[in-house]
Amino acid sequence: MPISWALLFIQLLSSTAVLGVRQTTQSHLRIVNGITIPISFAPWQVSIQVMGNHICGGSILNAKKFITAAHCLNLPAHQLQVRAGSTFRNTGGQLVNVVYAKKHSGYVGSPYKHDITLLLLKRKLNLSYKANKIDLASNSPYDGTTAFVSGWGRYVEDKNAFTIDLRIAVLSMIDRGTCQKSKYAERKMKITKGMICAASGGKDACQGDSGGPLVANGKLVGIVSWGLGCAKRGFPGVYTDVAYYRDWVLKNMDTLGS
Repeated sequence: MPISWALLFIQLLSSTAVLGVRQTTQSHLRIVNGITIPISFAPWQVSIQVMGNHICGGSILNAKKFITAAHCLNLPAHQLQVRAGSTFRNTGGQLVNVVYAKKHSGYVGSPYKHDITLLLLKRKLNLSYKANKIDLASNSPYDGTTAFVSGWGRYVEDKNAFTIDLRIAVLSMIDRGTCQKSKYAERKMKITKGMICAASGGKDACQGDSGGPLVANGKLVGIVSWGLGCAKRGFPGVYTDVAYYRDWVLKNMDTLGS
């Protein structure tokens, strides 16, 4: 079943409750002001879990390898599982154990630098229209590019309101220079190389969306990384720039095992 990006875009633009992506500097991200979608609209999306509890999002690179944010890995890899191919974070799809994680050696937390990690599963997924890989972007998205972010995180800031169904939001990319001149500058928070920004009025990611995909033109362009609050005016969501780390990803995918 092919993904209808045109239909999805129309649904998102016409919705009065479009989601947005972002994370606080101290907690995992979530989607705020978005719409529910079936997993077939974002089959690369996975839930990273500990003892059946969702902690972060991630993206399928191939049947055994995944990509997420480094700050999601606060536990040994063997304690993690990945749920793929389900619209719901707590049931369905394929639940597979993680056996190894490769975190970027330069990772620094809060605000996050080099916020990227690869995961290796114990066994291969059965790939289908509900669980499938996504290609890495070769170039960082231009300012104004439309992008989609998805996840199972909180949909109301500062409340224990996590969604069970997968949600998605449409955002607009913001060039790094403009992002640095936002209210982050007042807080002396730097938007460094390897980071990209996206925002849209009232839409952002939040706790629980960390590590999840930011997709533009059918390619993975970003990984939900950090932000100040959720959908706060003047504070765009900040993402790991996948194109910037493309060579690192490809090199370490080869050495991760099979």
